[in-house]
Amino acid sequence: MKDRTKKSQSVLFRTTLSLAVGTILVFVVLMIIFYRQSAVSLIAESKEKVERQADALALAYDSLAEDPSVSDTTIQALVNSFARTENCSVWIIRKDGRIDYSTSVPDYLRDDIIPIENEAYLNTDRIRKIFTNLGKASTDDVTNGIFANSQSVSVSVAVTTSKSDQYILLFDTINVEEEAFWRLSNGLMLPILVSFSMALLFFSLMARSLIRPLRALSDAAVQVTKGDLSTRIDIPELRKESALKYMLTDEITNMVSTVNNMIERLERQESDRKLFISSIAHDLRTPLTSIKGFLSAISDGTIPPEQYPKYMEIIQTQVERIQKLITSMTEASSLSQVDPDKMEEFDINEMIRDTVTNVENLISDKDISITVDLGKNQGQEMLVYGESQLLYRVFYNLLTNAVKFTPRNGIIGISTVSRPDEGKVYVTIEDSGSGIPEDKLDRVFESFYKVDPSRTESGFGLGLYICREIITAHGERIWAENGSELGGARFVYTLKDFRHKEK
Repeated sequence: MKDRTKKSQSVLFRTTLSLAVGTILVFVVLMIIFYRQSAVSLIAESKEKVERQADALALAYDSLAEDPSVSDTTIQALVNSFARTENCSVWIIRKDGRIDYSTSVPDYLRDDIIPIENEAYLNTDRIRKIFTNLGKASTDDVTNGIFANSQSVSVSVAVTTSKSDQYILLFDTINVEEEAFWRLSNGLMLPILVSFSMALLFFSLMARSLIRPLRALSDAAVQVTKGDLSTRIDIPELRKESALKYMLTDEITNMVSTVNNMIERLERQESDRKLFISSIAHDLRTPLTSIKGFLSAISDGTIPPEQYPKYMEIIQTQVERIQKLITSMTEASSLSQVDPDKMEEFDINEMIRDTVTNVENLISDKDISITVDLGKNQGQEMLVYGESQLLYRVFYNLLTNAVKFTPRNGIIGISTVSRPDEGKVYVTIEDSGSGIPEDKLDRVFESFYKVDPSRTESGFGLGLYICREIITAHGERIWAENGSELGGARFVYTLKDFRHKEK
């Protein structure tokens, strides 16, 4: 009991840990998305801010420049004061790139400045970039990736002044990572921690409510394995009003109910089995031994609990096989002769078409194609002489046998040929299955013989035996061979042509 408790706790821990890791991954993705959106928002806000600052500075600059009494020193003082107040860099630049005045030089622009005599100029590429979107802010040092912006992003804007050949160029630098993480830590960290704690608590309760029924199922399976079929699964949450009751899914509730019903059925079947074994005849010992073997395997634990339904179904199938075996044996023993009063003329082609229609569901389930080549010996008919009901059994057995051993999307070929010189009609059924080993072609019509003994679902080995008995009773032949056209097994049998019925 201690081991099961420890195992259950281990499963609960692993389940909770998995859910916690999954939750953390979700929050990490959300934080990355939030960082990305925050970075984009910060840059957009910085652009708007720089544009407003540049317009305000240009307006103040124009006001001073229009007054002849204002000296250049006063204008420079205004520009310096603005740069210090707004924490930005301000340049006064001309269209040809000559820098008339600058409060400071951003690091990323130092390589773009070209000294000529006593003047400083910007290179042509930088001038073109600055003046392309006059009045609109642009950015530098931007990279692509999950973190779409580098740590420092420079935002710049150029605006016109009242002097036709002078422009104000304003630069601002923003630390995107620092600002974005500041927003993240102050805006989302507390909600994330609260949400994660609540999610972890909820997941733990949910995992516990799921693990307990599985533990109860495991305990019940152990008891059933030991042979105690009186055990039943008991989930306390299902018997009383509990908050955890609503965490149990309908599937778990149905599974508990189904397993309890299964154990009850096993208990009843065990009782029926004992009664059946006590009354079965000694000549049915082989299927009973099989049943006993499966039940022994269940009792000693060779078969794991999760396979109980499968093997109990096999046991039930064996019981049905015994019943079918008795019926088939009785029928086979009565087919060595035919009733002359039931002999008649009939169209074998019509019988073939009717039989194919009757097993159409088996054919369609495996997507098998049927190719038919039906001959004629009287108008559009292929008339033969025999007991139609028994011969229907022959063709039906051969056709269902072909369907059984034809792979999915395979082909079955059916043909009838009249040979007047022999007074016979030949009926052929060929499939595209794996065929029959050459050393076993002569034995397939023996009673209780199967080409592959391991295929217990293939019947008792009486189907082809019955076919041979019926055909032999009509004085005809039936044989098996490997087909050359479709590559599988080919069964051929003869029937008496209606024109030779007297023979």
